[in-house]
Amino acid sequence: MRPLSLLRLTALALAAVLLTLGASRRAAAADGPTTRIVSAGGPYVTLAAALAEAQPGDTIEVHGGTYPGPVVVEVPGLTLAGVDWPVIDGGGDGTVVTLAAEGLTLRGFVVRGSGSEPDRDHAGVTVTADGITVEGNRLSEVLFGVFVADADGAVVRGNDISSQPELDLGRKGDGIRLWYSQDARVEANNVHGARDVVAWYAEGLILRGNTISGGRYGVHLMYCDDALIEANRLLDNSVGVYTMYSRGVTLRANLLRGQRGPSGYALGFKDADGVEASGNVLVDNRAGVFLDGTPFTPGSTSVFAHNVLAFNDTGVIVLTAVQGNVFRANTLWENVEQVAVQGNGRAGANTWTGNYWSDYAGYDADNDGVGDTPYRAERLFESLIAREPTLRALLYSPAVQTLELAAAAFPIVRPQPKLVDEAPAMQPGPLPEWAAPPPGDGRALAGAALALLAAGGLVGGIGLARGERTMRIRVTTSVTAPAPAADEPALRVRGVSKRYGRAQVLSDVSFEARPGEALALWGANGAGKTTLLKAMLGLVECQGHISIAGHDTRRAGKQARRQVGYVPQEAAFYDLSVTDTLAFYARLKRADAGRIAALLDRLGLAEHARKRVPALSGGLKQRLALAVALLADPAVLLLDEPTANLDAEAQRDYLALLAELRGQERKTIIFASHRLEDVEALAQRVLLLEHGQLAAVLTPAELLARLLPQLELTLWVPAAQRQDALSVLTGRGWAAHGNGRGTVVVQVPAEHKLQPLQALQAQGIRVEDFEMTRGPRWN
Repeated sequence: MRPLSLLRLTALALAAVLLTLGASRRAAAADGPTTRIVSAGGPYVTLAAALAEAQPGDTIEVHGGTYPGPVVVEVPGLTLAGVDWPVIDGGGDGTVVTLAAEGLTLRGFVVRGSGSEPDRDHAGVTVTADGITVEGNRLSEVLFGVFVADADGAVVRGNDISSQPELDLGRKGDGIRLWYSQDARVEANNVHGARDVVAWYAEGLILRGNTISGGRYGVHLMYCDDALIEANRLLDNSVGVYTMYSRGVTLRANLLRGQRGPSGYALGFKDADGVEASGNVLVDNRAGVFLDGTPFTPGSTSVFAHNVLAFNDTGVIVLTAVQGNVFRANTLWENVEQVAVQGNGRAGANTWTGNYWSDYAGYDADNDGVGDTPYRAERLFESLIAREPTLRALLYSPAVQTLELAAAAFPIVRPQPKLVDEAPAMQPGPLPEWAAPPPGDGRALAGAALALLAAGGLVGGIGLARGERTMRIRVTTSVTAPAPAADEPALRVRGVSKRYGRAQVLSDVSFEARPGEALALWGANGAGKTTLLKAMLGLVECQGHISIAGHDTRRAGKQARRQVGYVPQEAAFYDLSVTDTLAFYARLKRADAGRIAALLDRLGLAEHARKRVPALSGGLKQRLALAVALLADPAVLLLDEPTANLDAEAQRDYLALLAELRGQERKTIIFASHRLEDVEALAQRVLLLEHGQLAAVLTPAELLARLLPQLELTLWVPAAQRQDALSVLTGRGWAAHGNGRGTVVVQVPAEHKLQPLQALQAQGIRVEDFEMTRGPRWN
């Protein structure tokens, strides 16, 4: 026999090694799943090496450290378990982790750094096989968070997910996306700073116990039959939960607060059937419930029961064609508009029964907890808003109050009722404990109001004592709005922003004002002064928070408005006498008419009380506008260009009057002005607005020094003393000259503006009047 060649011996040895290795693998598989350790000290130092040798059912335990992506797992039944938060970093390219075999589990990892191409679905974790669990991970700086595609029975649980922070909201990916994936469970995740949580063609979805905030659609369902949406918290998204083209969706015990995008629906439904929404709390949204084509199938029904809808701009919006919904035992509390019907025609045939309405004015004679007269939603102005939404700008104005007065007095102008609740509840439903904001939440005012609602402390209505032959009306009213304590701010503005289309008019404006303090709003045209005043009045929607005398303008609008008096730049009045005008506004404001005589005397209007308003001078009209603002004895006065249309004498008198109100009656005064004289005479602080931002908070002297480093004083001096005046001024080193108006003009630094007057007075030279303008060195 010929000896074996060296090459053949090597080949035989290699084959023996491979046979031995295969046998050991088969033995390991026969012995059961193996735990493979990945760490800096081994036995595996890379995740890829452990995956290469993993068998179905194994556990790969990965210890702290950073491991490169992408990671693709194709062995069924593996569990990848992180210890001490190991990081899988995709380096900004593609999808970081792909789970592509059945029965996988990914737990305890930090997953970060995906690519950013939406058309390639770059994600932190992509799931493409059935029965996969992704739980307890932290995903950040990823375009999409967890993307489940054509994979049934997925579990996405207990993850913290955010998108790529540098991207605009519409460009971010979805925190969680389900696509053609049935029977998925999405539970206890915290999704923030991502675009949507969205499910397409995901029947049998359970979405429970998640917190979803700062997104576009909190939850968006498309063709998701038999979905359960339960015990989630949706906070500060553009839209809360929007359901489209789905049947049998149940929404239960969810908190939806602060949905204030362009539509701002807490719960929205389009062409959906068999909806059941119960026990949800919808607070501080643009709209609580929106219904379009729901229910979709003729003869089917959707039920809304035991929900709390409070402090929303609109409680429920239904399109005119919508019918077949049942609203039962809900609490509608202090929504600006309880129900709106949008579109032409009458409201559809929906059922409203046993709901609590905070604006119900009926009574309960037999004390059975049910109002004895129906609740009717038929306010005229609300009907006009439904046809023309831009009329919202007039909310709370005297024009609206006049319309409602006319509607009540003259049936010919009454609108058709939007709904009738034949059996309104006299008490609100219980508020779940989980709905109150946690301690330290900036929305504690709404939480406190809701807590009072739950306790019955804010219940308004009329009761009738049982068994009495004569009706004895027992009225329980809302909590009164006392003026703030001396050491408490009368006005708080926090993070107020406002955008009109692409124009940012206000950006994160914050300040406080205390009782007896006057603040001037100063800035160029377009700086945001008037918009800020309107935001404080509640006339424009804005982001952020404003409270007046402790009442949030959004959640406790009525109480806040009781503490505000507003004086516009040009007040418009009817052709009535001064006294009749004040009496008219006292009725509209439900103010004490007994204050009228004192106000006439206080504001110097008593001798003009019988004059008709068109006969008054501009200064007297402005005083009348101030009297109207003071009728309800508000804590805060808001004024827009208070002296713009007054002559010099009327300006001085009016500013002196405002200063007395500030000093003697401790009124807080906020005024917008472009006149330095107003600021110096009245303001203690100046809010300098530039391009919608609060650029600085200054004293009047600091503003003057900033704006007018060089002043030009024009002095009216008797003709006989003008030459002496010039000699005194030039002798002090100031540039001075006479002009053709018979006056003396002198230029001085702004901080020395009073010195020329003092110098002339010391020499016995009388200055009859003066004015200040910007000097030639002003920049």
